[in-house]
Amino acid sequence: IEGVWTAEIHGALGWESRGVYLLENDRIVGGDNRQYSTGAYSVSGDQVTAEMKVYYYGPPRTVYGEQREEFTIKLEGKMVDGVIDATVHRPDRPKFTEQHRWTRRMDPPSI
Repeated sequence: IEGVWTAEIHGALGWESRGVYLLENDRIVGGDNRQYSTGAYSVSGDQVTAEMKVYYYGPPRTVYGEQREEFTIKLEGKMVDGVIDATVHRPDRPKFTEQHRWTRRMDPPSI
């Protein structure tokens, strides 16, 4: 699972880009033009779970119907052939969920 991943969210216009993330040593870091995130992940068989702190900036445009600068999300998904299909929710607003698709693009870069 370690590597560089692209993330997409399913919205009104279909699958939209949600950024690029590095997964390495049980940590996640990444983001897009409206947010950056840090967190941790775990894998059990083909099941992937993660918890991330999101740092959001820019105009309001979240599925959660508000603009907050920081919030926590949880991801639960299944990984098959380098793709994670997942549901994402905020623990403080559990009725709102997002469908995410993460695709592994390359091994972690050696620095």
